[in-house]
Amino acid sequence: MSTTAKNKLLTGLVILLLVANAATITMFWLNKKQHPPQPKGSAKEFLIKELKLDTAQQAQLELLVKEHRQTVEELRKKIKASKDSLFDLVKQPNASDSVKQAAATAAGRVAEQIDLLTLNHFQKIRSLCTPEQQKKFDEIIHEVTAMMGQPRPPMGPGGPQGPPPGGPGGERPPN
Repeated sequence: MSTTAKNKLLTGLVILLLVANAATITMFWLNKKQHPPQPKGSAKEFLIKELKLDTAQQAQLELLVKEHRQTVEELRKKIKASKDSLFDLVKQPNASDSVKQAAATAAGRVAEQIDLLTLNHFQKIRSLCTPEQQKKFDEIIHEVTAMMGQPRPPMGPGGPQGPPPGGPGGERPPN
């Protein structure tokens, strides 16, 4: 292949790569604009602001949130213990599939309890609301659950609140 042909081939490839990169950057940029920004702050603050909760409603909300957090933390500890038991099976090369399935199901049942607890928690919050607030609540509930599902900031020496649930690596059980 002659030098001229090689230069034309390389020039063509460079142009093709530039076009591909420009298209990729454009796709990311356009896709980013389609997703609304996530609300800032905690789910509780967001609810108070969006629903315009009065002082009495805020006090009731605070009690519900505190109760929910305590119960969820207890259940997360149970999930961790269940998953520890599940992964302890790695030490038993002859563990049957039914034993593995039972251990995995045990962890899943606790995660299911958290989901049901959270559903009931939101139903209690909704019951605190006036009919107008309930309509707004119904509109924003998915934003609130997305906020709750966001990773928490690092805790302990690297952050403000102590070690993350699930251990130093921050492994969190499913919500």
